[in-house]
Amino acid sequence: MDDPFPHAFSPFRIGGFDVRNRLVALPAGTSLVEHGVPTHGDVEHFERLAAGGVGMIVAGAMVVHPSSALRSGKLVEAYRDEVVAAMAAKADVVHRHGARLVGQLCHLGREFIGGESDSAPMAPSAIKTVRDAYPPHVLTHADIDAIVEGWRVSTRHLVEAGVDGVEIHAAHGYLPAQFMSPLTNRRTDSFGGSFENRMRFLHLVVEAMRSVIPPGFALGVRLSGEEEIPGGMGIEDCVRIAEDLAAAYPIDYFSITHGTRGKYVKDSTGPDAVAIPSASRVRAATGVPTLVGQRIRDVATAEHAIKAGHADLVGMARALIADPDLPVKSQTGRLDEVRGCLGINQDCRAFDPHLHCAVNAEVGRGRLPGVGVKVDRPKEIYVVGGGPAGLEAARVSAERGHRVTVFEGACALGGAVRVAAASPHRATLIDIVDYLERETRRLKVDVNLGAVISPDDLEEIRGIADHVVLATGSRVAALPAAVQARDGVTVESVLTGDVPDEPGVAVVYDEGDGFWPAYSAAEALAQRGWQVTFSTALTALASRVPAESAGPLLQRLGGAGVSLQVAHSVVVPDDPASPVVLRPVFGGPEVEVEPALLVWHQQRVVDDTLLGVAEPGAALTVIGDGLTPRRISHAIAEGYRFGATV
Repeated sequence: MDDPFPHAFSPFRIGGFDVRNRLVALPAGTSLVEHGVPTHGDVEHFERLAAGGVGMIVAGAMVVHPSSALRSGKLVEAYRDEVVAAMAAKADVVHRHGARLVGQLCHLGREFIGGESDSAPMAPSAIKTVRDAYPPHVLTHADIDAIVEGWRVSTRHLVEAGVDGVEIHAAHGYLPAQFMSPLTNRRTDSFGGSFENRMRFLHLVVEAMRSVIPPGFALGVRLSGEEEIPGGMGIEDCVRIAEDLAAAYPIDYFSITHGTRGKYVKDSTGPDAVAIPSASRVRAATGVPTLVGQRIRDVATAEHAIKAGHADLVGMARALIADPDLPVKSQTGRLDEVRGCLGINQDCRAFDPHLHCAVNAEVGRGRLPGVGVKVDRPKEIYVVGGGPAGLEAARVSAERGHRVTVFEGACALGGAVRVAAASPHRATLIDIVDYLERETRRLKVDVNLGAVISPDDLEEIRGIADHVVLATGSRVAALPAAVQARDGVTVESVLTGDVPDEPGVAVVYDEGDGFWPAYSAAEALAQRGWQVTFSTALTALASRVPAESAGPLLQRLGGAGVSLQVAHSVVVPDDPASPVVLRPVFGGPEVEVEPALLVWHQQRVVDDTLLGVAEPGAALTVIGDGLTPRRISHAIAEGYRFGATV
């Protein structure tokens, strides 16, 4: 059979070394760091990436100076001597598996990525970022000299550690970009004003780094092709910057991305591979090898980008967190076995307290002993419920050699995830169900659809199976009687299209969730032409939606004309003739509304049909929403843990 990805899996020379293929693991910090030094868990994460077949890994972002360190010590502090041994260990495990390691260095400048620092924020000019509370200290020439020296020392440490190269993080609105952009640089000295002056800081950084870089050690620069903020730098600026650097220094590669802090981690509501056109422009203008990333989720996209001449290397971050084996699975024709990234930014961006993944329970926890190793005595495992928890339990159990049977009452697998995937821009949620369904087929799991298990059935199968898993999930709670009297509907009804065809005035009420469901219902109605008022009793909008997703979500709702009411309860009188009222939680005038459609969202409740007759015991385990309704990540983690230990 012909190789489906001949370009993506061809070798490439970058700087003074060869990479085995064109796939790159982009910088994605783990926070498995203590006092600024990577821990053993961080090293294990990089070994897992290298073992999965990627050609090169970029480790980042490591700060170059104490003024950019976080109080938590969760960023790698590359200027510290202690980092050398830890990075050497990381380089050793990466090299052992045939991959290359590049260290990314940065200074955040006026940004502090959501963490406190014992240093003042600092920038070329005293222009406050909207993301942080304080205006920055204006860098003096002495400050600049100290930070440039930090870049030199940090680079020397990476050389001593035996990594293969270094990358300057000059993207995402961090310090080099703050100097380069007229939006954030209003200086009148030799570091501001003209393009040449605004480039001076980055030139000093490159020169300092080059002074300690040996032959064959690669130097790359990461740039934002589009900053995606009003007045920010765009592709013309990016091309000019790249041309300037390529003319002045031996730059071994450019890494092209889009966005600034809060905007560069693209979720499922945006298009894939948005930075490829920008990378193509930079590559054509400079002739320098170019790496492109930004929500690239599969090798087919990488193959196209390389074959078409848009880039030489293609990077992925979250896709390789979801499945580190994506490269080797793709290269060996096992595409159906790839566990895809959902792009929901739910766990990988929370850092609670370090990196996790909604669909890969091993990230941040490590692989449990026995996973993937056949058991000596296979058991008969019956799983009741075909949502993510039950399917993951079935997958891991079957992979270990147990005989697994799944019973799902509906005519399709997925449970509540299938409804959530019907939300606007959230269709990728179904990818985890599709993956797990493919895995059940591959592993010969006996899946029974339309198989409703009664309490009597449960007693019967408990007598047959060695172990029963109840993954029966949750259900929509009954609507309040007053809401039912007005023909109110649930969020689920809206998402599945069970609403009047003729649009009118709708009120969507989020009683206290703050997560996606009610917001998705409001967006779905607005797309169908409804005039929507969204009200929540909470004091903030989308308070539980991941930070990188909340902004785009609220922007879409505002653009669709949705009226957003914070800290307002919706009061529905028992008398259907009385008007519905929006009541401020903390007092103030009430507003009467007359909706043609009332959408009421409250927390789901445990489906306790079987739980009431089956006490958990040695041979019965309850997982997922059957314990209490939560997120996909909890369901996957509990299914994985059961499968690994049964």
